[in-house]
Amino acid sequence: MADTIAVREERCNDTRIAQVLSAQQWRVVRSLLDESAMSADPILRKGETLDSEEYLTICYELHHVLLPELADMKLIEFDRCEDEVRRGRRFDDVRRFLEQIADDQ
Repeated sequence: MADTIAVREERCNDTRIAQVLSAQQWRVVRSLLDESAMSADPILRKGETLDSEEYLTICYELHHVLLPELADMKLIEFDRCEDEVRRGRRFDDVRRFLEQIADDQ
């Protein structure tokens, strides 16, 4: 029974990480509507919690996969040295779309 509980908890953790990860690119780009530059930290919403290991996983994926993808699309500029994200050359191409969608969607 303890093994079953551990497996359920692991799946729950994996699901939680996947949900937070899947939203990070959207949250970064959406946040840049209000700020021209921001820290390259994960963005968590009210009620989202991560333990330290999960947070490190999110940080790694954000810095090594998600932000570089957005930078390749020119939607953001990602400065690894400054750990900062800024609006990219093509950011204004998606601005109107971003303004029509609520921040929490």
